[in-house]
Amino acid sequence: MENDVMSQFYAALNLPLLERTMELTRILDQTGPTKDYQALFPQLISNIFSSPANNGWGLRHLTYEQNRFEFEALINFLEPQGPLFRMCYKLLSDPQLKYNLLLNNLPLDLQMMLERGGRCPQFYSDMVTLDSNSLNIVSLALNPFDYYIFKFALHLTSNNQNSGTWEIWNSAYFALACDYLTHFLPSDPNTCILPQIPHYNGKVPLVAPLQSVNRPLGSPSLLLVPDLSGISNQHPSSQNQSRNEIWRSETVLQVFIDIWMSVEHFDMRNIEMYQRNYTGTFSSPERVRLVRVVIKQIYSYSSKYNSDPAIRSSALRKYAKQIMCSRAYQYVKHLVSTWPLDASFRLVMELWLSLIQPWRYTNTVSQDRFSHMNRNQDEGSSAGFDPTYIQFVAENFPSYICILQLMLPRFMRLDLTTYKNAVMLFRLGKVFSQHHLIPVLMNLEKAVTDSISGSMYTPNNSLNNSNLDHSYMYNGISLNKWVSIAKQAISEFNTTSTLEYNPIWTDDKKPLYVQFVKKVISAKAQSEKLLEEYRSKFNQNNQGFWAGMKQWFMISYDNEDKILLEESEKVPAYLNHCINYFTNILVLNESLPIEADLIDSSLEQSSFANSNNFSFSIAQKLRNKSTGLQYTGDPDLMPIMSYENTILVRFLYQLATKLNEIYEDDFMRWWNRDGFWGYAVREVLQKPLTVQTYMKDTVNHKNIVLKELPPRLSLRRLASNVFIVWFTIGYFAFRFLSYSGFFYVFFLLMMFCFIVLTKASLKMFKILKS
Repeated sequence: MENDVMSQFYAALNLPLLERTMELTRILDQTGPTKDYQALFPQLISNIFSSPANNGWGLRHLTYEQNRFEFEALINFLEPQGPLFRMCYKLLSDPQLKYNLLLNNLPLDLQMMLERGGRCPQFYSDMVTLDSNSLNIVSLALNPFDYYIFKFALHLTSNNQNSGTWEIWNSAYFALACDYLTHFLPSDPNTCILPQIPHYNGKVPLVAPLQSVNRPLGSPSLLLVPDLSGISNQHPSSQNQSRNEIWRSETVLQVFIDIWMSVEHFDMRNIEMYQRNYTGTFSSPERVRLVRVVIKQIYSYSSKYNSDPAIRSSALRKYAKQIMCSRAYQYVKHLVSTWPLDASFRLVMELWLSLIQPWRYTNTVSQDRFSHMNRNQDEGSSAGFDPTYIQFVAENFPSYICILQLMLPRFMRLDLTTYKNAVMLFRLGKVFSQHHLIPVLMNLEKAVTDSISGSMYTPNNSLNNSNLDHSYMYNGISLNKWVSIAKQAISEFNTTSTLEYNPIWTDDKKPLYVQFVKKVISAKAQSEKLLEEYRSKFNQNNQGFWAGMKQWFMISYDNEDKILLEESEKVPAYLNHCINYFTNILVLNESLPIEADLIDSSLEQSSFANSNNFSFSIAQKLRNKSTGLQYTGDPDLMPIMSYENTILVRFLYQLATKLNEIYEDDFMRWWNRDGFWGYAVREVLQKPLTVQTYMKDTVNHKNIVLKELPPRLSLRRLASNVFIVWFTIGYFAFRFLSYSGFFYVFFLLMMFCFIVLTKASLKMFKILKS
């Protein structure tokens, strides 16, 4: 029987995806030898996440729109109560069963945290495996459920998975991650995590750490209800039972945070060793989106901790937010400092805005899960900041102030006349203009700077220096009790040994902020001029007889012009709001001139615009649709336009590439010929060209590299919709006149040759300019 199960299992792995999931479901659900299933489980997990093509079962590339049936088959097989999880729960009947996950498979910062101990979460206390000789941690011993969750999370950050593309927004992996979050971290505290497995006792009880009066020191571990409610004399078996009811939520919470929010720090001294051992240093767009989903669901999960104190998960709910916020701050700060300087930064900014607005999220992951149904929905609910969140603001003070100070210089480097950049700035200003938020931040900052003035601010004295000579009030609420929390957050969130807090609302920074607002004013004036140009150009292109004919034959390709015009009409309004927002946010009371030529070229070299060392690239700069931007790469590799047929563009490119490879030397020789045939060849082939490409160096900066393209054949013009329409009309006209399709193609080729030879003759005799 054992050999029969294993042979069926190996045979199923070689089937197509639909048949594979059906056959594996049958094998996993049938009754068989326990040892056999224990052996095949890690092989199945390895096959799902790591095949010879390094893409496993294609979780990150398969979408509902691409292949509905395979997408649904994957979701059904891997869903929280699907065949794979049923297998996990079946294997949990043996609490001693463990699978080893090598330490070097984990992100570097998690490896270092485990090796150093110290403030390592208690979650890992019963997982670490030591080498008997060196006593170093070599692996984690995981039960089947934990093993799968670790592998699932690592699939997003593994080195060979950094090929996230902008076209894949709703992959099966993204959908499963949302399903796991909503199932194992339910917003409703009365929702039971199914299936219930009370028989499992493989998790040891956790001990509550010491707590300060206002908030726990450091990053709190995952605690139990009896530990927090003062019931310390409960029997150990009762405590163990308490954890056994929440350990799956604990695993999903801790693993997703520790792996997806990992930050890989490096410097110039260890860059070569770093890249040799761990090359995945940058986050994909999909990872950024998933981290945002995690943050939103954790806020929803933790907001219900006090709805029913008897619920076993109330302690986990209470501390989930604190577990996440410090790691999320480091992750967002890393992204802001390393993300390319383009419109894709909207992903990072929305992630940050979600992190600092917990009041907006009550039950949002379901919206993210089905975001393809409505991609233009507003983020979160319409709830705004209110003073009841002052404690949260104090506990996460650096997430507001420190990252805002990194954001503003970034916008000094952007072209604010483009729609996407204007929207980003508008979103930033709108969030920080919420009622009460800026006054609370300003008063907290003033209290913090006043309390530490005249003394070196280090993590060692940050908690003891609480002698405030002033009473800081806002809206009738005393802020004194939150000052020590804000100071502690500054020391905990930033890892430097000594830290001097750099306040944002100071008189010496006012000139820099004035320059910033002037840049917005100048961009508004320039955007209004560009809008008039777009309108006039659009009207000219849509007037006259020829424009009417194009519209009649439905061969008009001005959809992009219409979109560009609609976006351009919104830019001045957005920038006008930004002027008002940031004048209030930065407390600029002096009048600002509104002339269009406020900003000269020297502003880009100002101290504010260059106050941070950004390691930005221009990889996605074309997405900004800047009017002064020109494509400098290979013309045949330009993005496919709306007036082109996607399939034909790709097919003709492959055909032309093959012909150019075969006849490259002949094309070069014919191009350089004198006489009539040289002129004829130059009419057919594309002229030699120097193009620019971007190559990454050792520190991931993108340098411009020049590349020479020889004379070559290009067939891309044949893929335009206009050519296809006229080709089809001509074909039916010839068929109407009783000519065959072969004769029609022959006629087109003869006409092409006649035109080429005629132009070659005219150019050879200098009648027509070359």
